[in-house]
Amino acid sequence: MQDDISLWQHLSDEAKAGSLYLDDAVAKSCRTAIDDQIEVYEGVRQGISQMANVTGLGEFECGKELAKLLGLKAIDAGGDGDLDTALADHLRVLALMGDTIQVTLDRLQEQDSSNSQGYNGV
Repeated sequence: MQDDISLWQHLSDEAKAGSLYLDDAVAKSCRTAIDDQIEVYEGVRQGISQMANVTGLGEFECGKELAKLLGLKAIDAGGDGDLDTALADHLRVLALMGDTIQVTLDRLQEQDSSNSQGYNGV
């Protein structure tokens, strides 16, 4: 995942520097898809705390230990292969993707505004 984060950080920097451009229609569609996916992942993350409290595996020590291990797959403060950390990483990549695409959309908006002012001045 770190490679994806590094890649999208680089692409975001390139877009901000003016070295990377996207087709306007593609940028709009991608931005919508990214925002939708961010909403899904954030919704999932809100319910993860309930998944961390595993119950119903009995009162034996092995059942308690299994419940603890399963709970750590949902949330592990150490970030060791748990779902919460994975989703946080995916959200970071999506945010970087959104930043990269937003540069194109901002340029489009600036161009539209500039064109509108030019027409109004005529």
